[in-house]
Amino acid sequence: MIGKSRHNFLNDKQKTAFCSFLLLFVALLARGQALNARYLEYIDRYKAIALEHQRDFGVPAAITLAQGLLESNAGQSYLARRGNNHFGIKCYSWKGPVVEFDDTLKHNCYRNYGCAEDSFLDHAKFLKGKRYKALYDLDVSDYQAWAQGLRDCGYAEDPAYPQKLIRLIEQYELHKLAPDVADEPLAEKGVVPPPPARKDDVARANVPPRPRQRRVAERPAVPEPSRAQVDRRVASKRTASLRGRATSGTAGAASADND
Repeated sequence: MIGKSRHNFLNDKQKTAFCSFLLLFVALLARGQALNARYLEYIDRYKAIALEHQRDFGVPAAITLAQGLLESNAGQSYLARRGNNHFGIKCYSWKGPVVEFDDTLKHNCYRNYGCAEDSFLDHAKFLKGKRYKALYDLDVSDYQAWAQGLRDCGYAEDPAYPQKLIRLIEQYELHKLAPDVADEPLAEKGVVPPPPARKDDVARANVPPRPRQRRVAERPAVPEPSRAQVDRRVASKRTASLRGRATSGTAGAASADND
């Protein structure tokens, strides 16, 4: 009786473990099927620029990517294909080319960009306007507050806009994106960059080197002889000259006697 109940207990334990594993597998499978391959490709393509703008402008990368996915349908909307407009930014005071498009909200003038990267850059600059100043009091990691703040500041007219952004961020785990080590600034890696060159150093570097000149050894200065020294030298030379003449005369006389 005891052995049978123990056997039943082990069976129940195994069944519980199997059911837990099955539920986990089904959940992972459902999540994998729920992720859109086109959305994943879009995220992979633009995550670097979104992280760069998070660093340079303070706009959360998760918010940028979620807005791009939602506004452009992962780059497949008419505005994205026709005018590289991934964020549905209207003309307003825009001086560049435009795209005319009548949507359900009766807007017909949208900004037209040369490439998608220009659209991302203009989006970051657009959010630096006075209307969105309050957003930068929020922490860059608080994507929920940012999503609601965009709606409160008037970025979108859809009342469900914040929930749609939050759903995309959490579904694709955009809030977990982090820059690669290779893309981090040197200071964040612990590497101190060299100080900028000073103007004087640059000026010196641009001046061509002068040709090297050979140094000539200076001869020691010879003191000028005194008057007495000059007189003695003259007298010595005169005496030597007279002796030479006398010697030559004696030799001539001796030669004559021999003849």
